[in-house]
Amino acid sequence: MSTDLVLDGQVALVTGAAQGIGLAIAAGLRAAGAQVALVDVQEEMLNEAVESLGGQSDDVRGYLADLSLPEIAQSLPGRVADDFGQLDIAVNNAGRRGVYAFLDYPLADWERTFALNVTAPFLICREAAKIMVAQGGGGSLVNVTSVAADLAFGNRAAYNSSKAALVMLTKSIARELGVHGVRCNAVAPGIVETPLNSEYLRDSPVTPVILDGTPMGHWGQPEDVAAPVVFLCTPAAKFITGAVIHADGGWTTGKGY
Repeated sequence: MSTDLVLDGQVALVTGAAQGIGLAIAAGLRAAGAQVALVDVQEEMLNEAVESLGGQSDDVRGYLADLSLPEIAQSLPGRVADDFGQLDIAVNNAGRRGVYAFLDYPLADWERTFALNVTAPFLICREAAKIMVAQGGGGSLVNVTSVAADLAFGNRAAYNSSKAALVMLTKSIARELGVHGVRCNAVAPGIVETPLNSEYLRDSPVTPVILDGTPMGHWGQPEDVAAPVVFLCTPAAKFITGAVIHADGGWTTGKGY
């Protein structure tokens, strides 16, 4: 493997890491040589994810955390840095989406969605960046956004809006922290098959619409999102910051009639 793609000696934090895209990202970072902190709110699945990467060790640790609580999100980077001795990478993958018609959208769901999808990444990036700067500069922050930041999905006003906000947060961080050598980028998945939606995708009235709307003719797998995330954390991406990579099979290239 090219040394530009190796993360030996790096410590990475990944939220929403118990399954699907988050677990694929954690596995990809570990395969590249990083020590990995897996964070999730689902304890049993988190334990299984840690075991799938070799079990709790000096290289892999699990952190049970509800990141919709600001005090928990804010303290997380420091906990990881204390346990591993440093923090070089933070990937904000945890998120949620409510499905409600706009005229009936409950304020409580809107607020919880923004707490997890925007406020938690803000706090984690801020605190992780402080650590990175104190370490002498350098480091990579990656936010997992969505094609919903560009093309709104129906009945998902909070999700669409929060992912768009996360894109601008990414650019704002990149603008300010470049002087410290801290990079911040985003990856925007399209339709991705995960354990939560696999059955629905394969037997749903919207399946033909999804396939027709994706120029590559198929939906993605978690590894298709993990690959660009890992790349952005490596030295190979050292001059990339403020970018949004669409891992969407062409979903955002345009829509036909």
